[in-house]
Amino acid sequence: MGDLDLRRLRYFLALAGELNYGRAAEALHIAQPALSRSIATLEQELGVPLFERSRSGTRLAPAGELLQEEARELLRAAAALQRRVRLHERGTRRLSIGFTPGLIVTPVVRHLREKWPELQVDLVRTSWTDQVDSLRDGRIDASFAHRPFDDDGLAVTDLFTEPRLVALPSDHDLAGSARLLLADLAGEVLLQPTAAVPEWPGATTPPVAPANDGDETSAYSPSVEVKLELVAAGRGIVIMPASTTRYYHRPDIAYVPVSDLPDTGVSLVVEARRRSDQLRELVEIARTTFAADAGPASPENEPVLDRGTTARAR
Repeated sequence: MGDLDLRRLRYFLALAGELNYGRAAEALHIAQPALSRSIATLEQELGVPLFERSRSGTRLAPAGELLQEEARELLRAAAALQRRVRLHERGTRRLSIGFTPGLIVTPVVRHLREKWPELQVDLVRTSWTDQVDSLRDGRIDASFAHRPFDDDGLAVTDLFTEPRLVALPSDHDLAGSARLLLADLAGEVLLQPTAAVPEWPGATTPPVAPANDGDETSAYSPSVEVKLELVAAGRGIVIMPASTTRYYHRPDIAYVPVSDLPDTGVSLVVEARRRSDQLRELVEIARTTFAADAGPASPENEPVLDRGTTARAR
């Protein structure tokens, strides 16, 4: 299938998940008539009805149930093919490295360029929600990532750890505290996926509908800048690594350490199946650089390089 057909399949899966044209169109960020036309075109191309429509609502037709199973696999295969083609084209001439806001990776990149002067190194800003997904779908070749993340099929080099702080409005009753406990934050709205703070299972999150695939991490994941705007407006709080808090200084935001939150680890992550001299050199440079500096973005980072590199290919 071509690009247009793949897009129609994505639209079909959205509607199959919602069984409501309005909600599916909203999730896809398109107009409802455009979704209706796309589904009608797909049904015409296949020559079968995919949905049964009645006054009681919309439900999948037998052909739609079969297509729902096959379409997911087809889209996964198409994404994997696109990724392999991108990686093959990129080869050893170019390396894209992801990093989250606040992490200073310039020394690593500089040393890498000294070793491989012909190599084009691109830096891509990521977030907690896409720091590993961008690696798996081929947008980047390596990622400086904050834990927690799913490490299936990844080679992970632990670099250092750093504390986590809570971002509060500067006029919040707790803003002047030297340190806080998670219990002190009970009742506050957490403006990020709870999976990012697994140590806080009782956290209250915004009333945002989850994505069609049920992935909670996609339910609420605006950029850091948007999160801080919401914090300053009194809409909730955010838990951040120390490096990120140092990067974003605002007079209307106060950062307070949370004593019972363990430090978060920073790791260099690549796909376990990827093999290249440039990636191997990147890993060694990162280990050496962060060990020497104890984490260039965070003076109090605790080096954990003695744990080495672990590859988890499952």
